[in-house]
Amino acid sequence: MTKYKKYQDYVIKDGIFIGDFEQMYQDFLDPWEQTEREKFASEKAVCINIIKSLSCKNIIELGCGFGQLTNRINQICPNVLGVDISKTAIAKASKRYPHCKFEVSIFPHLDLLRKIKPDCIVMAEITWYVLDQLDEFLFFLKKEFPNTYLIHTLMTYKSGEQKYGANKFTNLREIKEYFGMNYLESGEIERLEYNGGKRTYFVGRFK
Repeated sequence: MTKYKKYQDYVIKDGIFIGDFEQMYQDFLDPWEQTEREKFASEKAVCINIIKSLSCKNIIELGCGFGQLTNRINQICPNVLGVDISKTAIAKASKRYPHCKFEVSIFPHLDLLRKIKPDCIVMAEITWYVLDQLDEFLFFLKKEFPNTYLIHTLMTYKSGEQKYGANKFTNLREIKEYFGMNYLESGEIERLEYNGGKRTYFVGRFK
């Protein structure tokens, strides 16, 4: 029997951040439908296209989950590392994609970033879960890796629906203002199934 009926409640419940990712990955086979719906997500295709256009050579994906996007990146840039806070997620990712590199890591793990020296960082749909560490991460990038590209995707919600994180940003314009980078490209994707929400994306860097 699982702790909660919905996997989302392991992360954010009633507007309060829970962050029990390890238990969530143990209790649910495919949270966020990573191996089904997410592999067809339009912003993931945009992410791959951006990486191709930038000719990135050394990439890290933060919050890689089961590694589906890491594997796609690996097909165009073999030097990519997927990291996630959940040991269970990383174990499953390593089993599914043994040719890819994965590692258990907290966010933002600055020492790991210093060691890897990525020219591109991918943050796909994890920002709501790292809000408390986001300022530290952005300060670090601006100070030590201003030339590193950040490819960022995040679901936003229709007005009045969002509870957690609404004090920081609620839409693409506010996200870009908060991150304060120089942007090469940004956009939003709307679909009927998102019920008024939008999948946002941007690529930028501080230089």
